[in-house]
Amino acid sequence: MALLASRARVLRCYALGETSLIAVLLTEEAGLLRAVGKGARELRSRLRGLLAPGAALDVQVYLRPRGGLHLLREASGRRPLPRAEAGLAPLCLRLAALELVAATTEEGEAMAGLFPLLEEFLALYETETPPTPGWSAFLAFEAGLLALHGVSGGADLARCGLCGRPLAAGETRFLPGEGLFACGAHPEPGMALAPEERDWLLSVFRAQPAALAAREMPEALRVRVGRVLHLSLSRHLPGYKSPRSLAVLGSARRGDAGSPAVEEEEP
Repeated sequence: MALLASRARVLRCYALGETSLIAVLLTEEAGLLRAVGKGARELRSRLRGLLAPGAALDVQVYLRPRGGLHLLREASGRRPLPRAEAGLAPLCLRLAALELVAATTEEGEAMAGLFPLLEEFLALYETETPPTPGWSAFLAFEAGLLALHGVSGGADLARCGLCGRPLAAGETRFLPGEGLFACGAHPEPGMALAPEERDWLLSVFRAQPAALAAREMPEALRVRVGRVLHLSLSRHLPGYKSPRSLAVLGSARRGDAGSPAVEEEEP
């Protein structure tokens, strides 16, 4: 078996038998893969405590030539995970980014730009001054994911996606069925975007997550911009579904009784 040495992020992990774990990794060199950490749950294992969602690792993985489950040989942490006292919202946003990558990435696919995008977003929470909670950076992460799949929202907001006319700030509408922006000359129903909503969409489409880490948009505006991105992701990315972590956060913010805990489940 070939030996892969790479930086990686843990997207999720789940139990295998009584002592081992299966880690879903996004690696810098080989894209998404699944690897068995044998004995990772044993007290004396060198892997114990390392295979947590979001963990930044340097890994060595034995690759099986026919795919399937690979074998995690070694792993070491590159940075500590964010402190738990940072709060529920930052935790859920980080987990949502991991969910998005896992759901929209084919196993063995090394998409150029994906690892740096995820690395940049997660690293924001591993600094001395992490974003609180980081919604603008998360929306920029979602926009970056769209761009990697060929959807350039910044360019799309410049001209009508139906007729090519320049889009004026006060007449921009988003058409969910087509996943594009249109001018007022077309009768198709859609979401009319206020000038400030269009401006924020331009910001998240054109900026990297780190550039927006210190900027937070008002709640009502964030919901509208997030809705456009959700509909765009639904339209353009196979495998996309709204992250469960965001549903957990929404339930907690509403104070719903019996809100589910944020935990990993076996697929």
